[in-house]
Amino acid sequence: MTEDRAQDAITQGKLANGSTTEKFSDTVPAGRVMRSDPVAGTTVKPDTAVDLVVSKGRRPIEIKDWTGEDADKAIAAMEKRKLEVEVTGEEYSDTVAEGDVISQNPTTGPLFKGDTVELVVSQGPELVEVPRVIAKGVDAATEELEGLGFDVVVENSDQYIGLGFVFSTSPSAGDMVAGGSTITLYLI
Repeated sequence: MTEDRAQDAITQGKLANGSTTEKFSDTVPAGRVMRSDPVAGTTVKPDTAVDLVVSKGRRPIEIKDWTGEDADKAIAAMEKRKLEVEVTGEEYSDTVAEGDVISQNPTTGPLFKGDTVELVVSQGPELVEVPRVIAKGVDAATEELEGLGFDVVVENSDQYIGLGFVFSTSPSAGDMVAGGSTITLYLI
């Protein structure tokens, strides 16, 4: 029952209202009596004080925003606090490292035991294969690489003789690198 109804019942039973203490409870709604001292059904003298413990409702859980931080640590920390964590997606990101949290919903509390926090986790930058441009002219190789989103730097190789063709690349053809990476063309 509510605190007011409990106090009315105590008075009607020719007992005295004692102190009221509030405690969190996952099972008793806020404002409802959880227990009394002495307990209900105990035989006592008239005017005996009856203390009540009233529920403050569920204990709120404050959470931090884990965006940009390690997803495994975020999951462990929230599960330790009895929250459910759901990874709702994994996405490529050029700005958030692989395995870190891109987004979190909700980002702040309070939450309660059993509530769900959704995370989107980074797969890191999307990797692109470096194409084979060896033996191509510098302009054609540069155009192909820039078309894939790479930045291109041109240098003369140690064997440079002035032909203007690609002798080698760094990173090498077939390597998987992040889009927007710099590819160095070494000319012969």
